[in-house]
Amino acid sequence: MEKTKPSDIRNTLRLREEPELWRIIGSSKEIKDVLAKIQTVLESDVPVVIQGETGTGKELVVKAIHYRGPRSKQPLCTINCAAIPENLLESELMGHEKGAFTGAIQQQIGKLERANLGTLFLDEVTEMSLAMQAKILRVIEEQVFERVGGNKLIKTNARIISATNKELLDEVHSKNFREDLYYRLNVFRIHIPPLRERKDDIPELVSVFINRFGILSGKKINKLTDEEFKTIKSHVVKGSKILELMSRLRTLMPSVRHHHERYDGRGYPDGLKGDEIHLVARIISIADTYDAMTTSRVYRKGLPKEVAYKEIEKGAGTQFDPKLALAFVDFMKKNTETTSTETNQK
Repeated sequence: MEKTKPSDIRNTLRLREEPELWRIIGSSKEIKDVLAKIQTVLESDVPVVIQGETGTGKELVVKAIHYRGPRSKQPLCTINCAAIPENLLESELMGHEKGAFTGAIQQQIGKLERANLGTLFLDEVTEMSLAMQAKILRVIEEQVFERVGGNKLIKTNARIISATNKELLDEVHSKNFREDLYYRLNVFRIHIPPLRERKDDIPELVSVFINRFGILSGKKINKLTDEEFKTIKSHVVKGSKILELMSRLRTLMPSVRHHHERYDGRGYPDGLKGDEIHLVARIISIADTYDAMTTSRVYRKGLPKEVAYKEIEKGAGTQFDPKLALAFVDFMKKNTETTSTETNQK
């Protein structure tokens, strides 16, 4: 058996100590396996497929690969193939020329062009139509594309990382996904285990989240009681998502519960002050970091509220109040500039 090199150990430890933006928390065997696979592909440009249930942290893995690799100083561009209508997906990916279609009043640069020398992340890649899959296949094989409405060949050298909550090979067998594209994308596969399969990580996750809640609120927060911890663990056994754990912690933590109780029956804030609003926005932004079905993504989709409620419920589980989550989104919109400025100063 080949010995692990000291440099590999140092790199893996450093990977786990990265800033919150892409830090992966956990010491279980399952997470160590994920970290080892990330380390394997850091220095290469091979396409990677990340497979895991919704909310298991696929985007964190993408960020770890990008920001720890040689392309870290170049753009990481993300496109959610499930969130964009098919007739707009090609334009989002490849851009379009002025006058290419009704409403195209100016030239638009697509994600493929922006991601040149960097990384293009295709989230929920199985939701692409077969026609769009054929165009992506050409990009991978020839490293060229044209903007919609244009005929100029544009070169691209973007590393492609894909993610799906489905079994990609099953989609191939079902004729929903091209077999040739499957082999092009699935050069290296990383499976992200759901939280219920890595229960050994729950204490560490809880400890980290409680510590961050304390920092955000400016108060010392006591550890969870045995009964509260038992409640969390029993709930997580049924689910898979980091956000479920976060939402349960919000309900149990005294300093956060105070804000939760200030919401009226419709799920909207009642008389919160600016600093309280900021705290709520920061708390939900932490959950955002861990890549569950996040409320900010729902906002970016521009969905009607009744649809957004269902989306958040579907992603966060029945224990999470979708109206409360959407109220958080409203506050995030108001405080985006402030939060972004503070984040950049850190």
